[in-house]
Amino acid sequence: MLWFKNAIVYQFSKETILTKEALETALKSMQFIPCGSQDMSKFGWVSPCLNDNLVLEMQGQFLLKAKKETKMLPSSVVKQALQVKIDHLEQTQQRKLKKIEKETLKEEVLIDLLPRAFSKYNHYWLWIDTKSQRVIVDSASYKQAEDLLALLRKCLGSLPLIPLDSEIPLEQLLTKWVKENQSLPPFILGDEAELKDPLDGNGIIRCKQQELTSAEIIMHIDAGKQVTKLKLIEEAYVNFILQSDMTIKRLKYDASLLDKNEDIDRADIEKRLEADFLVISDVLRDTIEHLIKAIDILNRK
Repeated sequence: MLWFKNAIVYQFSKETILTKEALETALKSMQFIPCGSQDMSKFGWVSPCLNDNLVLEMQGQFLLKAKKETKMLPSSVVKQALQVKIDHLEQTQQRKLKKIEKETLKEEVLIDLLPRAFSKYNHYWLWIDTKSQRVIVDSASYKQAEDLLALLRKCLGSLPLIPLDSEIPLEQLLTKWVKENQSLPPFILGDEAELKDPLDGNGIIRCKQQELTSAEIIMHIDAGKQVTKLKLIEEAYVNFILQSDMTIKRLKYDASLLDKNEDIDRADIEKRLEADFLVISDVLRDTIEHLIKAIDILNRK
């Protein structure tokens, strides 16, 4: 089932027109190819469905899927195999090997071990919203998102994107939101937050199942701590954790949304994916729009 668990949102810095046909052709240049015997990793595009198409298009929304294969070579295994080679040569030649010789041996060990290494596979989702001119990556970290966008840039040649940002540091706005208990429909404050001392990174307060406008939380804010993570609830749709770097984490959906496509046979993977993508793109597009407006209001107050 396709339900984004996280979201890092980028905005096109200038109007960009993409078509399914052009995108499909571009992605084929970086289609996923499994690791060869001497490859440490491979990264490329795969079909979101079980067909040959690399792009799923629904009402101006494009869904892409990338796959990464990484060979797993535990450092302890490499170290052990390397030490065996070093010991053998030092005993045979009756001398200590130089550092550069050991580095050469390590490369030989990696070449020997790679064909027998296990592979780890990861999949990544990317959604291009042509209507709102945004790209949304299902990722919990900017590094992972940037790696995916770098892959897309290699295909398209250029990708004029900037991450969502705030005029005033977001932690200051989140702190204001909590302290003043501001009404910013359709959001209401959740029961989870993280507060951090901006001058002392070790001064961190994490709370769950807590009334965030309580005297206890306000006391920490008055003492100088700022809200760096905040749970927000968009009633009847989703709830999530908004972080001070603008990442949206731990997205959870209302049961009414999760059950919306239950009448579609799960065995019909393509039809179910299309239906889920249609629901999630509609819901998350609205959530992102509402969030941008809420942040803009806080910036102007």
